[in-house]
Amino acid sequence: MITQIEIENFKCFKNRVSFPLGKLTLLTGINGRGKSTLLQSLLLMRQSIEHDENTDKILLNGSCVNLNSFDDVRNRDTLRDKPIIFKYHYQSIFAGSRVENGYFEYHLTENLKDEMILQIPRFVLYAKPVLYAKPNLEFDFEPELFNTEKVFTSKYKNCYYIDSPSRAFTSLSNLIPSKFDSTRLDGQGDVSIHSLEWTYFPILNFNSIHYISADRIGPKDFYLKSTLDKFPNVGARGEFTANLLYKKQSDLVDDRLCLGEDAKTLITQTEAWLSKIFGGAKLEIPSSQSSILELLFNTSASKDRFKPANVGFGFHSILPIIVSGLIAKEGEILIVENPEIHLHPRAQSELTKFLAKVSSCGVQVLVESHSDHILNGLRIAVLDKIIDSEDLSILYFQNNLENPVVQIPVQPDGGIEEWPDDFFDQTSKDFERLFGI
Repeated sequence: MITQIEIENFKCFKNRVSFPLGKLTLLTGINGRGKSTLLQSLLLMRQSIEHDENTDKILLNGSCVNLNSFDDVRNRDTLRDKPIIFKYHYQSIFAGSRVENGYFEYHLTENLKDEMILQIPRFVLYAKPVLYAKPNLEFDFEPELFNTEKVFTSKYKNCYYIDSPSRAFTSLSNLIPSKFDSTRLDGQGDVSIHSLEWTYFPILNFNSIHYISADRIGPKDFYLKSTLDKFPNVGARGEFTANLLYKKQSDLVDDRLCLGEDAKTLITQTEAWLSKIFGGAKLEIPSSQSSILELLFNTSASKDRFKPANVGFGFHSILPIIVSGLIAKEGEILIVENPEIHLHPRAQSELTKFLAKVSSCGVQVLVESHSDHILNGLRIAVLDKIIDSEDLSILYFQNNLENPVVQIPVQPDGGIEEWPDDFFDQTSKDFERLFGI
C-alpha cells in the first residue's frame, strides 16, 4: 500500500508537498489546487508501464491521461533543468503480519527528442527486505550470498538501495523465498540455508490501477466486443464495462463484498449493488453471436428491460465504478473521480459505503469529490465500522501556497473537529444568509 506521495516541481506544486494516504483517501477542496495533479502522478506511472514494463521513460499521453508536453507539466516557476520528483512511500505486509517500509523516488526530466515524454535519469529504491526461517526466525537478506537478479549498488545498515534508471519499473517487486528449509545452529538464532526457491512479491502495483475518470461515457445503444487486456479494467471512461461484464460475468466476487443469498458471480453482485444503491435495479447482457453487445436495465423487479438511454444517466455513470470495485484484487488501486455525478444524495451515500467496503478488502481506494454526501458517507462508514478511522485519510486542498494540503482527522464516532474555511461549509453559510443562523 502507498502510505505517502511526495511531489515537487510538477504542475502547481513547486516546493515539495507530502500527501498522506490511507486505505481509503478522499481528495476534496478548492478547484484548481492540485487534486487531479496528485492522481496524475499515479496515472502517468500506470500508462507508462502499460506501454513498456522495461522503460526508463514516462508517457505524458496514454490510456489514462493526456497532459500534452513537458512544458505543460513542469512548474512554471521552476528552472527547466530542475527535475520533477515523484516519491512513493510504501508499506508491504509479509506472511500476514510482518511489515516492510520503503520508498521509490523518480526524478523526471525533459526528453530532448520528444517533448511528450519525460526521461527518468535517476531512480531510487530504498527498502529493508526481510526473509523468514522456520519456525519463527528472521534474518537479513544478503543478496550477494545468492545467485539472484537483485543487484544493489550499495548497502546501508539493514537496508538496501538501488540507484538505477534501468530498474525504474522492474524493481516494483520484492524478491523473497516462497519455499526454503532452515536449521537453527545455536541459541543465538544463527540460520543455515539448505535450499531456496525464489518468488517476486509485489510492493507497488502501478500496473494494476483501476481508474474511472469524471468524463465517463453516457448511455449507448450497443457496445463492441473486444479482447480483454492482461489487466482487465473498465477503461478510464467506462468504455469497456459492458465487454468486461459479458466476458467475466461468471467470475466469483470476494465474499466480503457479496450481498444477499444469490450467486456470488460478477453479474449477479453488480445487479445486487445497483439495486441496493438505487432502491431497485435489474441488469442483463443478452447473449450474442455477433460483435455487438447490449446492456439492458430496469429500475424495478419486473421482467421488462430497457436500453440505458431510457433508464437514466445515473445507472450508466455508476456501473463502471461498481464493476471496478468488484473485480479489483487485494493490493491493487482504485481511483474514482467525482463518483457523485448524476446521483441522488441517497445513492451517493450508498455508493460511498460500497467504496469503503472495497477498501476494507485490501484494495487501496482514492476518491476525488466535491460532494458533502460523499464526505458524510465516509463518516458513517467509520461509525458503522466498515472502515477504521485511522485507515481513512481526508485531504483538503486549499488556497495556501505555504500549506496547500491539510489532512482532516475523523474520530472513531465519525466526528470531525477541524473545519477549515471553505471545507464543506457552504450549507452553513447559506443558512446563515437565509435564516440568520
